[in-house]
Amino acid sequence: MQKIKRTLYDRKILLLRLAVVILTMIFTVGLLSQAAFARTTYVITDGDRVVIHTTYATDPAAVLTEVGLTLGDEDTFTAQSGQDVSEITVNRLQLVHVYHGDQVLEVATYGATVREILAQLRITVTADMRVSQPMDKKTTNGMVIRVTCLQYETEEYTIPAPFETRYCIDETLAPDEEVILIEGKDGEILCTDSVGYLDGAEVSRTRIEEQVLIQPVNRVVVTGIDRSTKTQEGADRVYVPILNSMGFNSTESPGSGGAIVSDNGSAITTASGQVIPYTRRLAVEATAYCKQGATAVGTPARYGAIAVDPSVIPYGTEMYIVSSDGQYIYGFATAEDCGNFRGYSIDLFFDEEDACWEFGRRRCIVYILG
Repeated sequence: MQKIKRTLYDRKILLLRLAVVILTMIFTVGLLSQAAFARTTYVITDGDRVVIHTTYATDPAAVLTEVGLTLGDEDTFTAQSGQDVSEITVNRLQLVHVYHGDQVLEVATYGATVREILAQLRITVTADMRVSQPMDKKTTNGMVIRVTCLQYETEEYTIPAPFETRYCIDETLAPDEEVILIEGKDGEILCTDSVGYLDGAEVSRTRIEEQVLIQPVNRVVVTGIDRSTKTQEGADRVYVPILNSMGFNSTESPGSGGAIVSDNGSAITTASGQVIPYTRRLAVEATAYCKQGATAVGTPARYGAIAVDPSVIPYGTEMYIVSSDGQYIYGFATAEDCGNFRGYSIDLFFDEEDACWEFGRRRCIVYILG
């Protein structure tokens, strides 16, 4: 009897163990089945197209097939798994055409920026170049990038140099009385611009030089003064001699005819009343010099025999010279020598070194005499 009870007990233990194993297997299979049949959501980006797709598939290639996205031989994709959502990015091969000078270049890319494409081709974009696409723009298949160099031309033209109105005071006039001593006249400025053209259209303009061809003649007005206050609004200064208030020096230099008090465009009038006709007027940079010997044309070096650039002022040209501010009158001169300069510059001969240092270098007006 005892033996029978023992046998039944062993069978009961065996059955319990078998039940535990079976339940464990069932639970494991259930978990595996749940994992195998879980659904995953994918966000698929193909250029500008975005597709959201939920599937049981776990292979990204199979997912792309499910949504109907076909890859070319050179196309690729990248996949990134997430806890809730996975991502697939399709990288399609793009062909970009770059026009640079006489070259037409074809570049294969997977969506680089225009800047990266040009860097890949070792094309450096300077300030004188223009790119048809924004530098940070992503490329697209078939995009055309044109890199063009600006074409520069030099352009010359004239603009007026406006005259100013200057006032001086004459206490012999009534307070509200005005007398126009000199009518104003605009001068002329030669401008030189560097103009940049792109496909025939102007895109930039830079002023590179201005040269005064004709100095403006300031309008000079003499006005009366209020004797009680001795002031006059807008006047240069309280009563002074008229010529001095105009900024002119009436002291005559050797060879001069006195300070210039008027210029009507064809003749100048000096303070001494001398009328000097002229054919044209040049603005120059004048430097004093002093030397012994002969000039370039073989005449003795002397006051009035000046050095010029013969291509601008031919030898033998007679002229009358005054500083631009009217403070110094060199007077009559003849082009007989040449200096180490080019263009609108002259050297004025002085007999004494002290006179050279006094004059130094000044802007001057050269009146070419007929």
